[in-house]
Amino acid sequence: MVAVSKINRKLVFAILSYSLSLPFSTLALAEFDRGKALYDNHCKSCHENWVHTREKSKINTVDELRRRVAGWSIHSGLKWGNGEIDDVTDYLNRHYYQLTAAP
Repeated sequence: MVAVSKINRKLVFAILSYSLSLPFSTLALAEFDRGKALYDNHCKSCHENWVHTREKSKINTVDELRRRVAGWSIHSGLKWGNGEIDDVTDYLNRHYYQLTAAP
């Protein structure tokens, strides 16, 4: 009977610990920006902030920005899929360009 009691306490403790950690893990996921992480890890070493904020930007639409991100992912050998390209495009647009998508 003693062994079962110890197992039950450990099980209750494990479940309680897990359930208490859920709100914190959800908050961490909500704050995680995949586009920023991809950009910081794969692009930022060559592209400083000024590249995105120069006066005579060649990027005037979200589609142009997406094509540029896709092109650089190929040039860099990253083999990104649509998800990664979309996430980085979204991050750059929110953080630097503030372009509106074509209707």
